[in-house]
Amino acid sequence: MKNFATLSEAQAALTLNAIPGVGPALCRRLADAFDGALAPALAASAETLEKIPGVGRTLAAKIAAHEREFSLAKEEKKMHEHGFEFVPFFDARFPVMLREIPDAPIGVYVFGNVAALGTRRAIAIVGTRRASLYGSSMARKIARELALSRWTVVSGLARGIDTAAHVGALDGNGATVAVLGCGLDIVYPPENLELYRKIAETGGAVISEFRLGRVADRRTFPQRNRIIAGLSAGMLVVESDEKGGSMLSAGFAADYGRTVFALPGRVDQDNSRGCHKLIREGATLVTGAGDIVEEMESVASQPSLALDFGDAPARVPTPTSAEMSAASEALAALPPEAVAIHALLAAGDALSPDEIAERADLPAAAVLSNLLLLELERLVARKADGTYEKTL
Repeated sequence: MKNFATLSEAQAALTLNAIPGVGPALCRRLADAFDGALAPALAASAETLEKIPGVGRTLAAKIAAHEREFSLAKEEKKMHEHGFEFVPFFDARFPVMLREIPDAPIGVYVFGNVAALGTRRAIAIVGTRRASLYGSSMARKIARELALSRWTVVSGLARGIDTAAHVGALDGNGATVAVLGCGLDIVYPPENLELYRKIAETGGAVISEFRLGRVADRRTFPQRNRIIAGLSAGMLVVESDEKGGSMLSAGFAADYGRTVFALPGRVDQDNSRGCHKLIREGATLVTGAGDIVEEMESVASQPSLALDFGDAPARVPTPTSAEMSAASEALAALPPEAVAIHALLAAGDALSPDEIAERADLPAAAVLSNLLLLELERLVARKADGTYEKTL
């Protein structure tokens, strides 16, 4: 065994976070196996790790050989150069709202004010990257008014609605949190570099769960969306088609017991279809920030009022032949692990991520990332109890 005496638990979490397939649930199992500490797991042999429930041979080998793929010294040096910090899930400063979700990350990289993540008074604003002038102006206006009402605005720093939401919060001299779908050292889109810096400099924070240098792809954005939902007490969708990242984010928010809001738009525009669908399914129609503040104050005093779409029939409609054909095409483009998970759920039983991991012989983190892909394609749906079922 290697010497782990000088490795802190935060450093151990940072290292484990960089290993594909390792998530917070597995971290807890590792800690349980080593008297409550993570550092010894990084010094253990593959044979020892393989005996721990949920690890398996492949992941045990990755953990045991972590130094081949990840340099803790280089990561910490780069973090220091950029002024970044890594806050693990067991740190008291880890976002209180994020801690409550079942698929919370091992930790988050933070640029800016870590304290900005500790509030329960946070509203997410999400929507299309191809925003109309109406959508952008309304997102900016509502975000500004929320900031003036001392609510933190959370979004994803993307083009369109996200950018408008962050700018609006800054207009209102409020804090805003941007969640990236890539490493914290990568500004995407690049034209938001100044906004990225301003968020961190004015009491807000830019965060990511991904190791430095990690480029965005179709897996990272869905993972990012669950964090946006997890950080927030409520979520407003401003302009979205019926299929896309914003609708997936709204689904996460509802599953986490957050309140979902939607801004209505023109009935003849594609960008309005998603919002109108959410309203039909029970989301709160809003025309301004006052509607959100009023509803959230009510929810705060009566938590049972929070929307829960988990088993709403409208989320799992009877598929048409055209939808089945589109589903087959979508499935063919997904990774083999996602196809295998879809086949498991096709048997008819709703399964938890842990049950899927056991039956498919996949690491827990791989199961979660592939479930996100399947949910984005509307091939599976997450129920209120945290299990997943096949929809198409």
